[in-house]
Amino acid sequence: MRHASRLLGLILLALTLFPLHAAERQNGEQGFVATLQLGPSPDVHYLDAAGKPLDYAAFAQQLGQGRNYSSTIDSKANAAMLRLRPPGTSTGAGRFSFGRGSTFPPFELPSLQGDTQHSSDLHGRYTLVSFFFADCAPCIAEVPVLNAFAHANGDMGFVAITYEDAATARQFVADRGLKWPVLHDGQALVDTLGVSIYPTLMLIDPSGRVAGSAVGMTMREGQDKQLADLTGWVQQWKKASQHP
Repeated sequence: MRHASRLLGLILLALTLFPLHAAERQNGEQGFVATLQLGPSPDVHYLDAAGKPLDYAAFAQQLGQGRNYSSTIDSKANAAMLRLRPPGTSTGAGRFSFGRGSTFPPFELPSLQGDTQHSSDLHGRYTLVSFFFADCAPCIAEVPVLNAFAHANGDMGFVAITYEDAATARQFVADRGLKWPVLHDGQALVDTLGVSIYPTLMLIDPSGRVAGSAVGMTMREGQDKQLADLTGWVQQWKKASQHP
């Protein structure tokens, strides 16, 4: 009888402690999310270094082992995405891993026009996003094609993003004649996406998901052929996103 009572006591103790641990985990996440300074009902996503979703417990365990992470936030949408960096690194976030259907990371970045662009501002229509940097020869070469595509597709949104500062981005626009809206200081977004090859193009659908992408794209010689290639890609991406 004594052994049975002792066993029952241990079972009751375990049942009592389990919800306490769950509550502690929940409070830990709430405290962590509070540091992101988002508004009510925040939408926070955690990714591992390969870009795959994690729950908070797994993410926090990695942080406890000294792992670093990149983070992007859209305070207007109360959203954030955090991605673990590869072990032993403090910059970068692994390879590009955002395929069709992935939620594009929330962001808020300064534009050359002096305002702040939020990821949620892109919702409602297809938006083509180009990642570039000033000394990237292929990025320079694609400018006329990007301009021509934007001119021919006024129903879409367009934005070019660089990790470089405003002065460098402004000089690129002046020297190369890029007519797209340009956002600068986007290193955290570049890291979260895992962009490491330039140029990278991504099409975002009206709901904010990735419809398609071209990493280090290669197009045929001649602007007319290049415009036809880009137009074909975008049409294919749109069709695929509408018929998953």
